[in-house]
Amino acid sequence: MLLENHRSDPQFCANSFLIGKIYYFDGDFDRAERYWQYTLTVNPHHLDTRKWLARLYLQLDRVDEAQGVLSHGLAISSEDPELLILMAKVKRRHQDLAGAIELYLKSQAFSERLSEASIDLAEIYYSFGLTDRAEEELQKALVLLGESSSITPSLSAALEQLKQTGTREVAP
Repeated sequence: MLLENHRSDPQFCANSFLIGKIYYFDGDFDRAERYWQYTLTVNPHHLDTRKWLARLYLQLDRVDEAQGVLSHGLAISSEDPELLILMAKVKRRHQDLAGAIELYLKSQAFSERLSEASIDLAEIYYSFGLTDRAEEELQKALVLLGESSSITPSLSAALEQLKQTGTREVAP
C-alpha cells in the first residue's frame, strides 16, 4: 500500500520515509538508504529521515556520512535531543570525547525541561485531590532530573510530604 501511495504521490515524504523504515527493519539497508535519500531530496528538512539515515550510517560505520546528515539536521533544529545524541555518537567515533560529552550534556537539558511538565501536572492533580497521580508525576520528574539536579532534594521532600498526607482520591 505504501509503495502504491508512493507511486501515486512521490512528493509525499511520509510514504518514502516509512518505506525506508520498513526496508531498514527488514535488513535491506541499500533500499532503506535510497528511499531516505529520496525523501531528503524532496524535503531536506525532514528531521526524522535525517535521524534514521544517520543511525543507518553509524551502523554501517559510515561515520563521516552520518556527520554530514546530522550537521544539516542540527542547522535546522539545534536543540533536538535525538540529533544531539546521534552527533555525540559521531564525535565519540572520531575520538572527540570532549565534543561528545558537550553534546550529551546539551541533550540532557531536554530532560530537565520535560520534568517541568511533570511538576506542573503534579500541582494540578494535587489541587484536585488526586494525590496518587500527583505522586506519579513527581516520581517521573525525579527520574528525569536525576540525582545531580539542584531541585531534586526539594522534589523528594515534596513527594515524601505528599505520601505522608495519606489521602487518596480516585480519578474520575
